Amino acid sequence: MAGSGPVEIDGARGEGGGQILRTALALAMITGRPLRLRRIRAGRAKPGLRRQHLACVEAAAALCHGEVRGATLGSQDLELVPHAITGGALAIDIGTAGSTTLVVQTILVPALAAGLPLRAVITGGTHNPLAPPFEFLERVYAPHLRAMGADVRLTLDRHGFASGGGGRRANAGAPDAAPSSHGQVTLEIAAAGPLRPIEVVTAGPITTRRATAILARLATHVGDRELAVVRDRLGFAASECEVREVTAGGAANVLLLEVERAESRELISAFGEKSVRAELVASRACDDLAVFLAADVPVGEHLADQLVLPLAVAGGGRFRAAPLSLHATTNIETIASFLDVPIRVEPADGSVIVTVG
Repeated sequence: MAGSGPVEIDGARGEGGGQILRTALALAMITGRPLRLRRIRAGRAKPGLRRQHLACVEAAAALCHGEVRGATLGSQDLELVPHAITGGALAIDIGTAGSTTLVVQTILVPALAAGLPLRAVITGGTHNPLAPPFEFLERVYAPHLRAMGADVRLTLDRHGFASGGGGRRANAGAPDAAPSSHGQVTLEIAAAGPLRPIEVVTAGPITTRRATAILARLATHVGDRELAVVRDRLGFAASECEVREVTAGGAANVLLLEVERAESRELISAFGEKSVRAELVASRACDDLAVFLAADVPVGEHLADQLVLPLAVAGGGRFRAAPLSLHATTNIETIASFLDVPIRVEPADGSVIVTVG
């Protein structure tokens, strides 16, 4: 550890978004060090804590029986005094379609570090334009945690979509959207030993591809048109494509493109928008996947954001990715405020090697 006293974090530095809050909360729980977070999301259009950020704080406080000050809507100052993580059961209701997956990210690594069983049920949005969809956590992030020794299971109990969704990027912090329906995710962690280092440096050949058009209260032809673009642009076979109709309170559409290799995987998501043709939604997803494939790296941009924290807790590890986003570099700075674990980012033929420990 870098020290034992309180840690003060400037929430407006670097990327300046909710990722700083989530990582700082996680590390305060892991290290037992009090956290003082100032200027939370100060540069955002709606600065301070929104409802989904408060849900992250609530989940963290419940997990570590912490004392919290400043946990109010719009607050830009927050203090957390953590106590021991005891595991058990948590139930967190965001109250909006704010992202359940971001709440999972807040508590997942601390719970694994404690080595105790936990069952957390989180209600809110499961597929939001500006947060990783459930499938990203389940099929991209969680397998690497299992390779590190974690016994973790994620279950999508019920789909929940943010209404009026826009954008197509993940991990940027979801909006405080009004719900079109409330979804539910269950996180289950079994008791296990400490996380161990892993290396993910070789891309290797693709072994599996999958394209899934998720539809809620929309005509099937929307998904068919999206998948036709995927087959034309990326050469996916019909057997690799699926239209999946789900139950939700309002109309929604998400296109997921997945590729899997022997030791790594990536998932791209694109969200349908009102007055935006299905073909354009699919083209956006195809563009993003094409960029990832051209980089020939095993770790995508958004996985790189998330993988550094468990590797730092494990005390070592290494992965290769495209040049890091501001999200990832800000995350590394936040980790360094709590842990005395060296993290090096070195160029490697158009990519970077991130070495922890």
